[in-house]
Amino acid sequence: GGARRRRGGGAGGGSRGDKTLEDGSLSWENTIYVQGLPASARMHEIAEFFGGIGPIKKSKKSHNQGEPTIHLYKDKRTGQPKGDGTISYEEPSTARAAIDWFSGKPFGPPGAYPTSSLTVTIATRPDANRFGKGGGGGGGRSSSSAAGWTHSLSVSSACAEACRHE
Repeated sequence: GGARRRRGGGAGGGSRGDKTLEDGSLSWENTIYVQGLPASARMHEIAEFFGGIGPIKKSKKSHNQGEPTIHLYKDKRTGQPKGDGTISYEEPSTARAAIDWFSGKPFGPPGAYPTSSLTVTIATRPDANRFGKGGGGGGGRSSSSAAGWTHSLSVSSACAEACRHE
């Protein structure tokens, strides 16, 4: 029989634009990791604020198709936002510009959250090779990469599933 094609296409391991860093983790070139978001910040405010410098990638997943690709991490015990998350842009150049533009600045329109101060970096994922990328029949199964996400970022499995790029 022929080789089975994986849903979502694309041969090989990481998403387009991934870059392996020196410590073996993957840099997720079009995605920023943001810390210092106010807990009360709403998703549409975040999308509007960070979308001000360029288009945020739209989700292709059926449950939230067309919505901005933004993932906010929540405290496991309380379910409250922890003030950090990832935002995926259409272009890696926009993600790099976001670091310069937003780092150290308060979130939101002037005066909205005066005490907030953002820290913005390119998002990274753990070393994909630990999950048997490119190995035999079992390479790249979603359950193993989701487990890696959950372990490395201690996020809920639902978020880990959502955070995976097809």
